[in-house]
Amino acid sequence: MNLFLDTISPIPKFSIINKNSIQSIQILNKNSNKISDNIVQVFLKMQRKFILNDKIDNLIVCTGPGSYTGLRIGIAFMYGISISLKIPLIGVSGLELLQFATPKQHHKKTLFLINSTNNQKFYSSYSKIHNQYIINKIIYNHENNCIFNNKFEYNISNSVLDSLLIKMLNINEYKTISFDQIIKSSLKQILKKRQNKIIKPIYIEEKKS
Repeated sequence: MNLFLDTISPIPKFSIINKNSIQSIQILNKNSNKISDNIVQVFLKMQRKFILNDKIDNLIVCTGPGSYTGLRIGIAFMYGISISLKIPLIGVSGLELLQFATPKQHHKKTLFLINSTNNQKFYSSYSKIHNQYIINKIIYNHENNCIFNNKFEYNISNSVLDSLLIKMLNINEYKTISFDQIIKSSLKQILKKRQNKIIKPIYIEEKKS
């Protein structure tokens, strides 16, 4: 059994993923303004219901990009569980998850879109200059100017995009898949990422003009 914590998506949640199925989803922040207000209570509720201490094999946490506070709370909380229960902790970014859901041969032709908490939006695409995928924060503009002049062959997002953003990104069609669904379908690959190093949150600041 694997416990996944996603604090970056528009609806932060715990997901219990067992083999090829999502056994349970517990939403955070449903009736409060901060993730920190109920993350412990939600976990303890799950612990009582599923007796997690004896059943969790791996912990997985999304490392960003997103709200810096939400990321730090989520990673620190999962670190605490990992240390106290001696369970491996795996950190995986939103970009990596979307890449798991995209055929490798399409990666360089794909625009990866991440909807995060607090209405933050990010995009990532392959940069030939830097020879890597760069994550940028999207800043809405009143002129509705397009961020890209050319269209990407493929577009993928972790949740539904609003009409203004679709226009700014100059896209017609895109695939939507939640992070927990990606974890479920790519679990074997993700578990190979097992790491002992410090897991750092991915926080993207706005570019200064």
